[in-house]
Amino acid sequence: MKNYINFIREESGAIKKSMILMTSIAGIANGLAISTAIHTAEKIKPGELHFREFLMFCSLMLLFWYCKRFSMNESTKMVEKIISSLRMRILGKLKTTNLVNFESIDKGVFYSSLSEDASTISASTNLAVNAMSSAVMLIFIICYIAILSIKGLIISLGIIALMVLMYLRNEKKIAELFKKSTVAENTFMDNLGGLLLGFKDLKLNRRKYKEFNKCELEDVITESADHRVDAGLRMNITILLAQTFLLLAIGGMLFILPQFDSDNVYIIPKLIALLIFASAPISDFAVAIPAMARAEAAINNIRYLEELIDEGQSRSEKIADEQAIRDLKWDTISLNDVSFQFPHKFNGRPFKIGPVNLEFKKGEITFIVGGNGSGKSTFLKVLTSLYSPESGTICIDDTEIDAFNKASYRNLFSTIFSDYTLFRRLLGIDMPEDSLLNELLKKMELAEKTTIEAGAITNRDLSSGQKKRLALIVSILEDKPVMVFDECAADQDPVFRKFFYDNLLPELKAKGKTIIAVTHDDKYFYAADSIFKMEYGKFIPFNEDLS
Repeated sequence: MKNYINFIREESGAIKKSMILMTSIAGIANGLAISTAIHTAEKIKPGELHFREFLMFCSLMLLFWYCKRFSMNESTKMVEKIISSLRMRILGKLKTTNLVNFESIDKGVFYSSLSEDASTISASTNLAVNAMSSAVMLIFIICYIAILSIKGLIISLGIIALMVLMYLRNEKKIAELFKKSTVAENTFMDNLGGLLLGFKDLKLNRRKYKEFNKCELEDVITESADHRVDAGLRMNITILLAQTFLLLAIGGMLFILPQFDSDNVYIIPKLIALLIFASAPISDFAVAIPAMARAEAAINNIRYLEELIDEGQSRSEKIADEQAIRDLKWDTISLNDVSFQFPHKFNGRPFKIGPVNLEFKKGEITFIVGGNGSGKSTFLKVLTSLYSPESGTICIDDTEIDAFNKASYRNLFSTIFSDYTLFRRLLGIDMPEDSLLNELLKKMELAEKTTIEAGAITNRDLSSGQKKRLALIVSILEDKPVMVFDECAADQDPVFRKFFYDNLLPELKAKGKTIIAVTHDDKYFYAADSIFKMEYGKFIPFNEDLS
């Protein structure tokens, strides 16, 4: 509970005093209503109406209703505002996160933290408020018991102390089990993504599917379930403790109190009535405790995600994000002794590219070729300043790219990487004229497959080749000076592939676009003004006749 309260306080700035006040009043009103009922029950006679007590009871009931509703409504608004701002803050930090660090974070952590864990915290709020109101009511009942019988109070507090000790003994272990379960759930979400993305590859190979299913799904699901079962079994003990309290307390009043206070046995029925009423707030605790345990595990998971993102925060990216986008005038993009290396992890040798010394001229078509794993895709990320060079400089004409012009430099590029994303809407693009859109759809042989209405793509359920053609349309509509294509023609049929190299690229060049394309299509090397070849992260001379 402490971790949850600290989280709410930190994220909300301060818990509203009005909400705390209303929660307390609701608990007091509930307690007073109970005492009024017990007091009235002592003197009630057949056919007699105690009008004053009736009015007091109704007034207290209405006060309880109003205050409890107010506190629950306010807590719901507060926690939903916290969840919204938390999501926006975490996602907002991605703008200034180093791409290398971002790529190292398991995507399952994003999905579980910002969806499931956020929902868990949200769902637990009213239970927490209910428990706090019940705590006030319980304190009121304990005070009432103290007024009636100090010895009865001692017995009640002794039983409560025993329950609390047993609860605290359980709580730490429950938190540890939920933390382990959360880690397993993050792994499961990541592995589930692997299943969905790699389904066709797994379906082709039965042995691979079986091993993936066993090691990456079944084992992880079983591990998470085992931790949850262990936590659930321990929480069942907590729930039983709360539910057994009533029987233990009644037993104490019936069989222990008369041995120490024989003169006041007449108050035992009243004490038992109070204990019966006390069972309701204790049951509220029994319901709230498991919810709080899950909420605290969810809070830890969200904080872990934010810590991972914070580790990737870059001063250079923060400066770049603060700069206005300016139109850059240029004739060449040059890389001078540029090197990049992935961070060292585990015992493997980190991949490195460079030193690279290249020049790209405005309005030319450049092909980058090389075997798989030679570093072509990594180079494109360095070229576009998504990866920051470890050494060397990138320049446009004589101007070096730094934190202050990086955003404007990136704005020169429209990219289709090998792992591109086709968004549902046209983002950062003014809605094109219908004539241009229809012309592009017809060129890309998509006029009968999909269209774009009100800035949204109407159908993305397309083949991989068709999706890339749709991505080409989006890239053309972005109208950037430099267009970067990573194996754009790889999934196309021979007819469209020929159109891509013989018609589309020359058309774009004629419009002044600079094309930088990774390709394996040696049949169409003649379409390039220059070709650079990569091997093991380095550029080597390419000697093939381009004529």
